[in-house]
Amino acid sequence: MQDKHSATETPLELIQGALDLLGSCLDITEEAGATTHTVVLVRGLDDSSVAVAFGRYLVGVLAGAVGHDARISADLLAQGVDAQDELRKKVVSLVGETNNFISDGEILFRDTKRNAWVAEGVVHGIMVLRASYPSDCVAGDVQAVASIHAIPTQQGLDSVALYLDGEQLVVAIGECKATAENGTSELTKAAQIFSDIDQDQYGAQLRSELMTFRAVISADLKPQVSDALWRNSRCYLPFIAHETEFDLHAKRAVLDRLSPPVNRKRLIALRIENFHAFFNTVADAMRSAVSQVVI
Repeated sequence: MQDKHSATETPLELIQGALDLLGSCLDITEEAGATTHTVVLVRGLDDSSVAVAFGRYLVGVLAGAVGHDARISADLLAQGVDAQDELRKKVVSLVGETNNFISDGEILFRDTKRNAWVAEGVVHGIMVLRASYPSDCVAGDVQAVASIHAIPTQQGLDSVALYLDGEQLVVAIGECKATAENGTSELTKAAQIFSDIDQDQYGAQLRSELMTFRAVISADLKPQVSDALWRNSRCYLPFIAHETEFDLHAKRAVLDRLSPPVNRKRLIALRIENFHAFFNTVADAMRSAVSQVVI
């Protein structure tokens, strides 16, 4: 798909344009066949324009243009030469100065830090998209999203959001893994995080996120946002970005044991045909977008 970016676009137009392109190109649909969980396929990631759009979007997130209400806004958007320089350094720290990874240390950075952080950013974008674009990622419109991690290896849950299922708010908790070849083992690792949540090991973070969400949620829904919400109404979203195919529909005991019902254990599969090329393109787009987003 042709890149329609114009040099006359404002930063917000660039970021919103990236989201709109993602909304039109990504096909996020449920697929029947699994018994212990629900499979959701994300198609459309192999178009280079999609990777570019994610890169621009992520720079917008880092620059403060995406709020907890899943809306694009200039209220906290960084501006000026100093902010641009700060943002450029931040982008380089996250994705590197180039896509040349030769030494063992450079390859380790690519695989465990750069790709991991970009994948978390892709998840953030998918959840923000669900506020405006229908998809099968979750059952209803997203009402609030947590901030993306500031550093690639930051401890804590990768993604927390609120969505509306009918009239009931649900806490969507995502764990993201990026792996070229080891989808099954990474899914098992993600499931362990959800098991820890079932054992109340993430209560402090979830309460903190819900407190933040109360500030942006609509008044009619605010009474639902309490500590009881994440305990009684939650959805687990293992996001697995991968290249080598694995059996998405196989019975997974690690998912079967988790407390939510099958329709709220949603394996989001992001298969990318050329795994490293996707992440390279996102990184290139991020480095290029700094001067377009912060002016």
